Amino acid sequence: MEENREMMNNGQAQTTPTPEENGGQGGKLFTQEEVNRIVSDRLAREREKLAQPPKEDERETALREREKALEARETRYRCEDYLKEINLSENYRQDFLDVLDTSDFDTFKKIVDRLGKHFVVKTVTRGASVAHPVNCGSSVDAQIAQAFKPKI
Repeated sequence: MEENREMMNNGQAQTTPTPEENGGQGGKLFTQEEVNRIVSDRLAREREKLAQPPKEDERETALREREKALEARETRYRCEDYLKEINLSENYRQDFLDVLDTSDFDTFKKIVDRLGKHFVVKTVTRGASVAHPVNCGSSVDAQIAQAFKPKI
């Protein structure tokens, strides 16, 4: 074994006897140069495999596509909720959702804030801003009887 190392360090290739010289026993024997070439070829193939991106199987691809579709749906619902929140006219909600890109909520919100001002329904409460009277010490039945009491 030490002889092999010494020969390798000296740069000489070791040759081994052929099976005929061995008396026909054993398998094929390789020179050190052949072993080095085989190992370097195999290492090069393994490095190529590692350098290439891993191949996804169909299941992973389908799962990734479903995940993207789910995220898109969630973002669209979020955009729809925002339109309801700002009280955008119902007539225009679906149009905004169909025309504008709903894949990015923040961008959608900015566009709607700039365009949607004119389409927002403003609700105004008219009438007295007086609080309703609370029971004035009498029961509801007594209050109803008082209201329908004949006035003679």
